[in-house]
Amino acid sequence: MKHLLLSFFILIIPASSADFYVSPKGENSGPGTLAEPFATLERARDAVRKLKSQTDKNIVVQIRGGEYRLGRTTVFGLKDSGKNFTITYEAFPGEKPVFSSSLDLTGWKKLDPPSPFLPKAAHGKIWVAKLPKGSPERFYTLYDSQGLLPRARSKGFIPADSKAASRTQFPYPEGMMRAWPNLDDVELVVRPHHAWIVNILPLQSIDTQKQIATTSVAATYAMKHLHFLPRTKSAWIENVIDALDEPGEWVLNSQEGKVYLWPRVDGPPEDIHLPRLKEYFLIEGQNDLKGPTDKPVRNLHFKGLTFTRGEADRIKPDDKGLQHDWQFHDKANALIRFRGAENCSIESCHFLHSGGTAIRADLHSQKNRFISNHLEHLGGTGILVAGYGPGTKDVNHHNLIENNHIHHVGKIHAHSPGIFLWQSGENRVAHNLIHHTPYSGIIVSGVMTQFFSKKGNSRELVRTIRRHETGPPKNATLEEIRPFLHSHDNRIEYNEIHHVMQELNDGNGIYIRGCGAGNIIRRNYLHDLLAPTVMQSSIRTDGGQRDTLIAENLIYRCTAQGMQVKLNNRAINNIIADIRPGTHKGEERTPMFLKLYEGPLTGGAYQKNIFYHPGKEVVFYQETKNFRTPVGAFAKDADTDHNIYFCAGNPDVGKAFLAQKQSEGIDKHSLAQDPLFVDPANGDFSFQPNSPAFELGITPLDLSKVGLRKGTK
Repeated sequence: MKHLLLSFFILIIPASSADFYVSPKGENSGPGTLAEPFATLERARDAVRKLKSQTDKNIVVQIRGGEYRLGRTTVFGLKDSGKNFTITYEAFPGEKPVFSSSLDLTGWKKLDPPSPFLPKAAHGKIWVAKLPKGSPERFYTLYDSQGLLPRARSKGFIPADSKAASRTQFPYPEGMMRAWPNLDDVELVVRPHHAWIVNILPLQSIDTQKQIATTSVAATYAMKHLHFLPRTKSAWIENVIDALDEPGEWVLNSQEGKVYLWPRVDGPPEDIHLPRLKEYFLIEGQNDLKGPTDKPVRNLHFKGLTFTRGEADRIKPDDKGLQHDWQFHDKANALIRFRGAENCSIESCHFLHSGGTAIRADLHSQKNRFISNHLEHLGGTGILVAGYGPGTKDVNHHNLIENNHIHHVGKIHAHSPGIFLWQSGENRVAHNLIHHTPYSGIIVSGVMTQFFSKKGNSRELVRTIRRHETGPPKNATLEEIRPFLHSHDNRIEYNEIHHVMQELNDGNGIYIRGCGAGNIIRRNYLHDLLAPTVMQSSIRTDGGQRDTLIAENLIYRCTAQGMQVKLNNRAINNIIADIRPGTHKGEERTPMFLKLYEGPLTGGAYQKNIFYHPGKEVVFYQETKNFRTPVGAFAKDADTDHNIYFCAGNPDVGKAFLAQKQSEGIDKHSLAQDPLFVDPANGDFSFQPNSPAFELGITPLDLSKVGLRKGTK
């Protein structure tokens, strides 16, 4: 009977459905069958190249569970395209293949005696190991079984003399730096003057007499104290033994070829890994960087794979910065990168505990799909889609980013958003769940007019402009450069975003700037953006952005500003509820539901919105003066009507506000009445049957369609 049962179980093993198989226990000299699988993905790729010349049917490679440690990037080129069929690399059913670039760090010994610069708290706690054979000379991330280990980090400080600061020189306070003998390993981490960027910069020299540190790569802006936040400690030093003072921290000394570590748990360190690669898979077509025609890879698909323990990126002198250097143009800093691809996909993959970006699609990228992936605990951006720089070449469009769960990104580069579109149009970004990020949730961006007039070789945006197509630098109007702005007609819809903006300032749940016309931000649910600052909005159209529709979004329980809308953009049928006070220079400010900051607003619209505040004091919207609009930006320039303004704690506030606006000739049919939500205290903003919203033509919001679809993580 025992033998009969064994035979039965063998018979019900799923029949082979793939053309080739890969296993960590395989042999590349074998045939790649289920019984005798290949050992590496590269070997399977080469076998597919041969097979595809003999067939016109879909090809499948299944990858067995286990860890695959990559020592070099696996490249898929034109020879790996599907013709009129698909080629899929997928996980074997029920198994988990994991790709990493790990090297084990072993041979740990207790540090004895301690370094004279080691903090007293660490004495007797530090272990040291020599770098293994094959290790890179310098690396920026280290991992244990729990994930990313933090590098040793000094206490924060403010520039000692803001007037003396430049993009390469940082005047530091007394006692915060010394002339480290391994200066090439030491990095200055700084938020340079503005609240929306963090630079990690290698040090070139330290003048201990003048107390000035010089970096070998320029910061994005002058390294002064933070604008609007001058008392915020905006800089610190990383990777020095002087700062190795907490469990989990580590330091690399490349001169010695050693790593110093205070383990998270007592005893000798175990399961410690260092990375070798930033880029695991590169899907690369033939890219005509100067000319008009690319040849993309087509019909290549990756499904059910896991990627972990990749290296973090650093600014290089020749990098081409996207807006504010939030990312860099055409750079190998993602675990999977499409660089010239059509009709390809990444589906149901897991990206976790890694130092850089998970997915990016550069240059020519059309009809690619990034769907149902889980991206978590990453040093950089979740998903980046970035086309060619401004010019006549518009070949990055019609991609789908759908149903992805993205959280705890930006662990190293804190300005990294969950999803970033740059110079890319007609994409759909839908049903994603984004949460717990230090900065913005979704960014849609391009290049602003002022950068077209800049001469020289500035890193931010200027280097991305295709001058042979746009012409030489000149002062240009928006209409003149609009043909070169390829982030147009995107649909950002049905996304849920919460607990973003947890660390930096002057950011947003959804942000758009420097883009073309026709972008739509609709039916998104943004909630619990609770950073203690006035420098954030849940949805924001920034300087110069025009022709954007913001419709049917729910913004709930957020800090500072509900929306910031400018120029001729339109906000229609949105609900903004329970905006909390923010702080500015230590002072609490009244919550603001709508900020109108740049005009004229001619052609814009503010219609059928509900502004609901449970408290007693509120600014429904603020019309401010700024450097672009000296006379002020006013709602009366736009089509403003059929709105509801209600302050539940003091209804007279809404009545007084509406009376003032109606005296100015706007909001003729608007109401200052309770919108009669079903249960606003618990986040239910559906309408009761007798809600006055119906008589104004306001459409109820259906949150059941927002966020991840059922059956996903």
